[in-house]
Amino acid sequence: MNRMYPTDARAGVGNALIPSILGWLVLCSVIVSWPAVAAVDKAGGVDAVLLIDSSGSMAKNDPDKLRVPAAKMFMSLLGNTDRIGLISFSDNGYPVLHLTAPAPETNARILSSADRVSSKGVYTNLYAAMEKGLAMLAKEGKKGQEPMLVLMSDGRMDVGDTDEDFALTQKLRQELIEKAKQRGVKVYTIAFTESSDMDLLHDIARKTGGLFKLAHTDKDLHEVFSAIFESAKDPDMLPIKGGEFTVDNSIEEVTIVASKKREDVRIYLQSPDGKKFSSDDAGDKLKWFLSQHFDMITVKNPRPGTWKLLGSGEGNRAYIVTNMRLNHSPQSPSLKVNEDMVLEAWLEQDGKLLNREAVLTHTKFSMDIQVPSGEVAHFELHDQGREGDKAAADGKYSTLLAYQNPGSYQIDLIAKGETFSRQKTIHFEVQAPPPELSAPAAEPVAEAPQPAPVAEPEPAPAPEAAPPVVEEPPAPATAEDTQVAEEPPADEAVEAKKPAKKKMSLGIAIGIFAGINVVLGGIGFAVWWFLKRRKKGADEASEDDEDETEDGDSK
Repeated sequence: MNRMYPTDARAGVGNALIPSILGWLVLCSVIVSWPAVAAVDKAGGVDAVLLIDSSGSMAKNDPDKLRVPAAKMFMSLLGNTDRIGLISFSDNGYPVLHLTAPAPETNARILSSADRVSSKGVYTNLYAAMEKGLAMLAKEGKKGQEPMLVLMSDGRMDVGDTDEDFALTQKLRQELIEKAKQRGVKVYTIAFTESSDMDLLHDIARKTGGLFKLAHTDKDLHEVFSAIFESAKDPDMLPIKGGEFTVDNSIEEVTIVASKKREDVRIYLQSPDGKKFSSDDAGDKLKWFLSQHFDMITVKNPRPGTWKLLGSGEGNRAYIVTNMRLNHSPQSPSLKVNEDMVLEAWLEQDGKLLNREAVLTHTKFSMDIQVPSGEVAHFELHDQGREGDKAAADGKYSTLLAYQNPGSYQIDLIAKGETFSRQKTIHFEVQAPPPELSAPAAEPVAEAPQPAPVAEPEPAPAPEAAPPVVEEPPAPATAEDTQVAEEPPADEAVEAKKPAKKKMSLGIAIGIFAGINVVLGGIGFAVWWFLKRRKKGADEASEDDEDETEDGDSK
């Protein structure tokens, strides 16, 4: 894959990259014989247009222009089947880079376009930005490419007139979103701080099938762009734990996005043989891009074994080019609360299902689910013909999930064998049910008159919990966000479960409750009426006795 890199090591910082005098770094033991394979599962490439806010408020919210290296990172992660464009917007949208494919002769021009994004605009015209982006895709887009926009803003619609602001916001919602849907354009949106119009940006992404992300600060931008790249391209990855990741013989290239603990920290990369590399060692086989909060490192034909990042923080990524890939279904889930999803995962080699028993016997499939609160729960996947799995021992591992709370979720899907590991990261949104579909509150039911309290029937005993199948229980803090079946606690964060039983609707429950009260009221009324009749009969008999006594006395 043709990765583009800027010639300067610290974009926006100013230090020049010192290339190593070594023309050939000893980073690999042999040249791998597998053919090059794109690091994505999705067919074809993307036509991506970045819409970057250049209004004056960005000077305050992004004083170091960290959106520039973050945008360059996104550009660099794209492959040579993709194309990238850029539009800077404030009072209007201004094309800076038309759709261009990465190549040795175009890489410098692509990356330098991000440097032309300023913070000098007066207004924030979100309508013009999206309109210009759609126009660029319509005019320059290629058939077979997946069209997408990445819209980043730190504000709300503002053209200097409140009435016009409202009118343009309505036009965007009613016209541009519909136009994007009709053309199959996914719009990925970034709210830069909570002062952005998060409702509008969230709505744009949800309705077009994109992804909405909130960057609380400028330091979060590279992680947000990484998430958008993962959602759009579905790249193969290596799990990183404690800064360590394992490279196997099938990996032709690895690109690491390493987050820094602090700005003054220098990151090193240690190879399996203990050698340490830095940006000073950059060359043909090792490319290194520095920025204030992250480094981006690409190693071609890396030596198999355990590599380690030194000096890095959390949230690191390792994207790979390989012929042994982890696949999953669904690709881009979009769910509603309490809606079931069957998550399926499997390995492929050269595009074919890898179901060799010798490999899978020693391979474990698992997932780490990050819920909206930020907590993470770990679960195992199984190939046992249950929990949504279609057939046992077919090489496809599944589980059935349901989500209780709306919000943004992330699943890290991991396959780990004796000599290899693979990861796919899935970002998706769980939507709240529309207000009109929400269950109405129960209205009070009038009770029939009753002569005395009637004992209520004892509730049926609760069913016993199914035996757990998850080897490692989830963290209790994630309790309210998801459910996974076969876990004893009912309030676990994620619960792998059997197919859900049909639930009784609220209307039926109210009807049954009212019916029971009517029956009980009828019985009470009958008892009361019977007792009243009996008492009346007794009173009449008593009066007859008294009459007879009085007659006897008179005689």
